[in-house]
This record gives sequence, C-alpha cells and structure tokens, in this order.
Amino acid sequence: MATIFDVAAKAKVSVITVSRLLNNPSIVSAKTAEKIFKVMEDLNYQPSEIARSLVKKKTNTIGVIMPDVKNTFFNSWFRFVEDYASAHQYNLLLCNTDEDPAKELKYIKLFQAQRVDGVLIVPCSAKSAEYLAKSNLNFVLVDRMFEKIKSDFVITDHFAGAFEATEYLIKLGHTRIAVLKGAGELYPDVERFRGFEAAMKKYRIELNDSFILNCRFDELCAGKTVKELLRKKDKPTAIFSFNSLMMAGTIKAVEDAGLEIPKHISLICFDKIPGYNIFTPRIASIVQPIEQLGREATRILIERIKNPSTGRQRKVVLKPKLAAGGSCRKI
Repeated sequence: MATIFDVAAKAKVSVITVSRLLNNPSIVSAKTAEKIFKVMEDLNYQPSEIARSLVKKKTNTIGVIMPDVKNTFFNSWFRFVEDYASAHQYNLLLCNTDEDPAKELKYIKLFQAQRVDGVLIVPCSAKSAEYLAKSNLNFVLVDRMFEKIKSDFVITDHFAGAFEATEYLIKLGHTRIAVLKGAGELYPDVERFRGFEAAMKKYRIELNDSFILNCRFDELCAGKTVKELLRKKDKPTAIFSFNSLMMAGTIKAVEDAGLEIPKHISLICFDKIPGYNIFTPRIASIVQPIEQLGREATRILIERIKNPSTGRQRKVVLKPKLAAGGSCRKI
C-alpha cells in the first residue's frame, strides 16, 4: 500500500507539501496540486482519515445515542438525522442504550475516545447530560431535556400533544379514560401525563387511579395490563397510550378479549404505531414532527461544532398534530 512518503518521492516534492494539499489545498499551487494528484492516482494512494483527523482536529463524525432501536419513532428520526448529516459531509456512529444509564455513559465515553465532533443523544439519565455538560464534547439533547442542565435541545411539546389527545376524547363524550404511561421519570412521560391531567381538570373530570397504568413503554407489559383491565366490570370507554409500542400491545389485548375498535373501546396513541397503515380502523394519534426533530437537532449540532465558543443556548420546541383515525367513537 502506497504511503505519503511514496507520493512525495515520485512527485519530487516534500512530504509537507503533500500534507498541505490534503489538509489545506488552497495554499498549494494548481500546477503542483495537479502533479501530486496524478501521482496519487497512479499509486492508488488512499489518505489515512485517522491521520488527517489528527492534523485537522476534526473527524467529521457525529455520535448518535438513542434508547430503543425497536421503536419506530426513533428509527424514523435517525433516518432524517442521517440524511442531513450526509448532505453536510458528516458520518454517523449509532449506539442503542435500551434505556440503560450505565450503557449510555459508556457510549458517551467511547465517543470521547473516538474523538467524534459531536453527539446527538436521546438521554435516559440526567447523569449522562451532566457528564456531557462538563465535557469538551459538543452535544444536543433530543426529545428529552433536563431543566437544571444548560444544553442545546430539540423537543416536541409533549404537554400540548397529550392535552389535545385527551380533549379530543372528552369532546367525543368520553370521561372514563385509561392512560398507559411510563414510570414518570423521563421528560416526555412527565409532560404527557401533565397534559392529560390538565385536560381532565379543565373539563372537571375526576381521575380514576385504577385507570392510570404504568407499563414502562413496553409492548408486552401493556398487553398484559390492558388484558387485566378489560376483564374488570369497571372498564374505561377509551385508552390513551403514551407510546406506540404500548399501543401495539393494547390492540392485541383488545382483539384477544373479543372486543371491537371503536365499537367497544376507543383508542388513541402518542406517535404512530408500527405498521399503522395496515390496521383497520386506523388508530388516532398525536404525530410528532419527526423530520423537523431530526434535521433541526443535526443542524444545531453542526453549527455548534463549527462555532463551539458561542454561549447562546439553543432551545427548539416543536408542535405535534392530531391525526384523527377511525379508532375513536362518539358516545
């Protein structure tokens, strides 16, 4: 394999001149550059990206940390991140944490060691965000943020989305509404529950504790929990799932119980469920602006990489939209 020394020797220039051409071509004359490029082509020379990154102190690489690759929301989001990053000549490294804080911190430290230029992270732990804030890494939080940690972030207005979903059910006549939520630790879960509570309070509907179900954003847990709920005499008329995976489990539980949607129970979900096009009726959902979330987060990170010294915190809050389906009936 040809080296930079081979190129310099055959082109009859110094190694420094070849290095300058690779890292700052504008300072090398056109005639010399043409001669060196011709030699590189003849020798099939491939410059070492690692070596170039050490010289330039940039790797043109972004680390992406997300919590659950099974979740179609994050898969879709990553696609738009990749599109924007690729268009701006950045490569991506992807890690999946399974909502495990220890794995998350391990991957952050790995990206530090790999000298990535920046990190996009959907964090499951405030400790990770604190570590990033104290590190020399450029980073942007996505979908989740922490009030006490100063950082750039791009999120959806989870409160507004949950309020709209709940109000939609209430205006259809539903007062017996069950919610499938997480453990109440992550920002989206907290904000969605606040939105649900606010809508119920606005319309003076008392919360039924037995209808507030913690399913850890897990499909199997949701299926089992809803199956038990539907066996009870005291049933809800509608179920609002805070997550698409939990809604997939809910649909199966409803079908297993021999019930029809929306004849016997109405369903609405935050985010579209996997394979939503094949479900009949189509499940009503709160749709996040996934493309904007991906592109805005990547744009802000690249700006931060290019100008890390700016102290201005970038805060982007995007509005979701209600996509009504045939899964909710009027009472």
